[in-house]
Amino acid sequence: MTYDAVSAYTVLFGDGESPATVSVHGSAEDAWGALDVLVRGRSRRWRARTGTVDQERVTELAERWRRTDPERRYWQVAPHRLRVTMPAIADRGQPRPA
Repeated sequence: MTYDAVSAYTVLFGDGESPATVSVHGSAEDAWGALDVLVRGRSRRWRARTGTVDQERVTELAERWRRTDPERRYWQVAPHRLRVTMPAIADRGQPRPA
């Protein structure tokens, strides 16, 4: 077996009223986009966005949302490097069949 590393991003989002939302994403852009959807879904003032996601703008909106009830509301976007095993599918010393 050989080892490789892959990137993953988790989004944790909660308001103390229902179970926390946890999701896993393959890119930072996907993770920030998911947080954007979650935050905008909890606010009547902020409309859904289309197009590219601005990480700074999403952070600002998420913090504004959290500050209205900081004892119960929380969010986090966290990067991870996951070590995964990659099975050897062929012996390098022997030729492959045609």
